Order: sequence, then C-alpha cells, then structure tokens
Amino acid sequence: MRVLFALYAEKTHLYIQVPLARALVAAGHEVRVASQPELVPEITRAGLTAVPVGRDHGMGRLLAMRPEWKSRFGGASLPPFDVAGAAEGEVDLGYLRSGYEEVVPWWFRLVNDPMADDLVELCRSWEPDLVVWEPGTFVGAVAARVCGAAHARMTWGVDFFGWTRERFLRLRASEAQGPGPDPLGEWLAGLAGRYGVDFDEELTEGQFTLDQLPEPFRLETSIPYVPVRYGIYNGPSVVPRWLWERPGRPRIGFTLGLSAVERLAGYAVSVPEVVESLAALDVEVVAAVRGWEGPVPPNVRVTDFVPLAALVPSCAAVVHHGGFGTIGTTALHATPQLSLPDQMDAIWLAQGVSSYGAGIDLPVEGVSGDAVAAGVRRLLDEPSFTAGARRLREDLHAMPSPADAVPRLVELTEHHRRGPVVAA
Repeated sequence: MRVLFALYAEKTHLYIQVPLARALVAAGHEVRVASQPELVPEITRAGLTAVPVGRDHGMGRLLAMRPEWKSRFGGASLPPFDVAGAAEGEVDLGYLRSGYEEVVPWWFRLVNDPMADDLVELCRSWEPDLVVWEPGTFVGAVAARVCGAAHARMTWGVDFFGWTRERFLRLRASEAQGPGPDPLGEWLAGLAGRYGVDFDEELTEGQFTLDQLPEPFRLETSIPYVPVRYGIYNGPSVVPRWLWERPGRPRIGFTLGLSAVERLAGYAVSVPEVVESLAALDVEVVAAVRGWEGPVPPNVRVTDFVPLAALVPSCAAVVHHGGFGTIGTTALHATPQLSLPDQMDAIWLAQGVSSYGAGIDLPVEGVSGDAVAAGVRRLLDEPSFTAGARRLREDLHAMPSPADAVPRLVELTEHHRRGPVVAA
C-alpha cells in the first residue's frame, strides 16, 4: 500500500515517525514524507522519500519576535492544554475556549495553512491508502479525506490534544444557552470546506491514534488507541570512539534536548550548576549540551551532541528534560532517569516514569544542582529504581514494535479507506 506521513516542519516530530516509516518500507510498502521545504534535508538524511509541500511556516521567526509566546510555547503553561488530566469540575469552559482562541491562529493556522493546497493536491495525485499525521498537522486528516485514504494520528507524547478536545466538547454541550463558539472546530471546518470536506471530530483525532508508550502514560479519553512501541532514531549520528570503552566509574548522562536552544527560549536550568554538582559525585558525567563556556571538571565530558542510543546503554542514570524521545530511548535500555520537565507534555511523561518507580521527576522551577545530585545519588544507591526501569522496559517490549504493527495498520487501512471527495 501507499503510505504518506504528513507533518509540519519540526525535526523532533519527524524523528518520532522515522522508525514506523522505515518499518513500512522494509515490509514492501511505498512511503513518502510530506512536509515544508525546510525539513526536506532531514527527511532524506533519514533515508526516506521527501515531498516538499507549500512554504515554510515561519514559527521560529514568529516566536523570536514574540518572546512571551516563545516562553509559553516551551513552558509548562500553554492554555488550553496545560489543564489536561485535571479532575472533573476543575476545568473551566471559558479557560479552554480562550486557550483555543489563542493557539489556533499562532500555532495551528500558522503551520497548517502554508502547506494545505499542496498537500491536498499531492493526495489527489498520488492517492495514498493511508495518511499518518502528527497531532498538530490537522491538514493531514483533511487531505486524507479528500482522496479517500484512511488516516491516523501519531502521538509524540501524552495525548493532551485529545483529552483537551473531549473535555471542551463535553463542557460546551452543556452550555445553558446552547453550544457557544468552537475556535478549533470553526477554523478546521473552514479549512476542510475549501476542499469539499465536511467537518467532524475525525479531523481532530484521526480514525485511530498510534500511541507509542504503555497504557499507564495515557490520559483518560474515549479515543481508539493502537499501540506501536516507541522506536529509536537519533538522526544522522556517529558513535565516538570513547564510547567503545566501559567507564571506570558510574556514568551519568546529562541532556536537555535540542528544541530548547533551536526553537524555544533556551535551557530552563543552569547547566554549569547542575554539571558541577554532578561532578562532585564519584561518577563520570557526559553532558550533551550547547554553548558550554569555561573550564570543564576532570570527570566531565562536554559535547554538543552524542547519539542517545549509543550513550544510554553505558549509563547508570540519565538526567534530562523529560522529552519524549529521551524518555523513550532511556526506558528501552532500562536505565533509571531523573527528569527536569519544563514543557507541559514533559511533565506528564516524567510523572509516568515516576509511576513505574523507574525514576525521579523534579519540578524545574527553583531546582538546584544539589537537588539534582541528591536525586542521582538515590538512583545509584536504591535498587528499586533499577527494578522499576526494568518493569517499564518490559511493558514497552510487550507492545508491538513498528515492524510488528505493520500488519495491523494494513487491516485498519482496509477498514477505514473510503472513496475520494469529488472536487468542486
């Protein structure tokens, strides 16, 4: 079958899709990845066929011009999604509605509108059987509907999109004067209507959703989730020679991800403070961080980048920002983790790791280097964390791998595929 992966130009989202895309190629299916031109080099470096669509979205430039948005987009507070998982009665409809009114123009419209015409035309021309889209690329669902393809969302973390949408709709349906404005639905209905597609909730949540982490990480929704184990892709990588040798002391990996410095407002913690505190332990520290200045402690190695898949197996513990790829890679190697989550999805991911007893999550606000070092000392000294990390790995390996999930995707595609929409 023909499978099209659709995403707006965001490197970390691509990395999460690569293992499944490669598994489909290995099974003999035709795969293309459609995104805006700036992502094309990353797609082809992953060994996949790229199709540039539309023009670059410019979110990076917009966030650079609006520091308050940049901080919010990369922080723990992004209405309406920052209340996902809250108990019944703790979420206000007005808060959700105003949050959608804010994010629809500067996030969803900004990244979807520039690629819409080309993506729809591509689907009409190539006629994929299945379109896989990341949760913010709603136009992937629209384009799939236009050509009659089945379509699935593929998560890159906890599904706060789906939880928030369901809670909003439930509260909106109970409004005394009848359902009020729906900023997301109204924008998406207008976008879909341009191509003769009627709006329904399938355009917000897919016909099914591919979820890459075990069930304990999920927020409670009615969405049909299809498990596909997280697969590791670190981008173009070279394993350095120093990783060939076993460390003489327990090795601690320290990374705060790429997005913080490439897209967002920078690191949320003091890197030198954390590194100096870790260096005071009887350990070896590998700090994969950008912009290091000044002397380096003798038991610390600072590098701009090292492939996590090569580093983590040699580590006794990993300290990180709570990113989806970092947590998934660390979990697959059953390595205890200490998370310093500062982005909203990272907070829930870190809590999921802690619920397994596989790690510690520290609120990033006001965290000190001493607190990080104390947490790492616990990870090294208390065997329960290693046991929890092994439980998490076992649950991950109980999920279908990307290769094992391919036959199920074929079945679901056959079930959901429809006839194309006739162009007006």
